[in-house]
Amino acid sequence: MEIWQAVFPDIIPKDNYQTQLSNGRFQGLILELKGHFHCVVLKFGIVQAIRILDEGIVQNDLYSCSSLSNLKSEGFKDIIYEVIDGEFGKQIQNISCGYYDALEERHYVIITNDYNIDVVTEWQPEITILPIQKNT
Repeated sequence: MEIWQAVFPDIIPKDNYQTQLSNGRFQGLILELKGHFHCVVLKFGIVQAIRILDEGIVQNDLYSCSSLSNLKSEGFKDIIYEVIDGEFGKQIQNISCGYYDALEERHYVIITNDYNIDVVTEWQPEITILPIQKNT
């Protein structure tokens, strides 16, 4: 059964985030979440797999987490979750010929207002939080 665990509870402030994503061979995956009050940068480094889905199409039946309705009703209090026995992680595990287990991969889901972003990687992300500078 799929289990979602908040991995950095209360570290990423609640905000209305827009997502900017960049991924490349040398810098790896970088997610920049720009909100009204904060800018959060998640640096994952090189990742093995990524899936980006519009949140409007994924909230029903894509994830098999029984507590998903509780997380959704709370407004996804946290932004990033580690997924244990997740469907996407299992897909990657099935096609990886043993690398998934050997590399001790982790499956994360980042929930924003617009997207659900699944990331399979062997690293925890580096998180930087910056305040948004308002012009006065």
